[in-house]
Amino acid sequence: MKHLLTTTIATLILAGCAFCKALAPERHLNKNIDFPSKSSFGKEKTKNKEKLEVKIRFAAYNVLFGLWGKPESIGDMFKQYDLDVICFNEVPDGDWTASVGRVLGMDYVHVGKVSSANHRDKYKSILCRFPLYDKDEQVVNANGWKPASLVSAKSNIRGVPLMIHSTHIPGRPEEEGSAAAFIAEKLISSSPSENLFVLGDFNNHFDRGALKSFNKVGLKPIWKELSIDTAKASTHKHIESGNESGVIDHIFFSTKTLKVNVTGGGIINNAFNNPETELKMNRYEKEWVKYGKPLSDHRPIWAEFIFSTDNGKK
Repeated sequence: MKHLLTTTIATLILAGCAFCKALAPERHLNKNIDFPSKSSFGKEKTKNKEKLEVKIRFAAYNVLFGLWGKPESIGDMFKQYDLDVICFNEVPDGDWTASVGRVLGMDYVHVGKVSSANHRDKYKSILCRFPLYDKDEQVVNANGWKPASLVSAKSNIRGVPLMIHSTHIPGRPEEEGSAAAFIAEKLISSSPSENLFVLGDFNNHFDRGALKSFNKVGLKPIWKELSIDTAKASTHKHIESGNESGVIDHIFFSTKTLKVNVTGGGIINNAFNNPETELKMNRYEKEWVKYGKPLSDHRPIWAEFIFSTDNGKK
């Protein structure tokens, strides 16, 4: 009996060793498997470094104080662009921006308190898919109609920290004393933000007049990155005359530590109401019908940015 028990134990030990040896190669093969991240940006790990790639989409839109388009209609128009940030100009106060957000699933809103030239419902706002913090608004003291302002907020989108500015300023033929120069020299040049964006209605072409001051502080327009000839395009039709103003709405950006490519974007030329839409308005109704029932006298613009970084690269 004792001999039988000893033999049984030995047999079990040998079988266990054989089983462990059989599993060893499988454990070795699975040891370094890096399962894909569930986040919305690409992440690739190598032995010495980590490379990130983050896509963020922005849009800017002057909505003519909501006169020609309901927020739900504007939200429907933007759906196909899968945006992360929208900066509005001439936007109504109150719940208007949030109403667009409900259509798009964008829950975070910052609406300024300074209405352009003290006109009714001409505020600036930021709508974002991600939380906004350090919300602020700074009055721009410069030549041209007043008051103007810069509505600001920070966010962190898929690991990329952002400083976002929404603005609406008067255009000027020269830099000196202009709202653009005030923003560039007093607000942007001293900003510690690594990834900074200024979106809105600037009432100037990006390559002339007051907006030359933006280039001096390192702000780039999307139009050059997208190789779009702005001399052959326009973002605004003057209501009374029907004349095109050219490209006066812009997305400017600067980055300090991340590599960024503008991989898509442009002017959205099909921002119209349904032809059967009827809206009550106390002015500009004839022009609205004449121009095909657009959502605004401005055309929205958008851009897709790819941010990338390589922590192992010196």
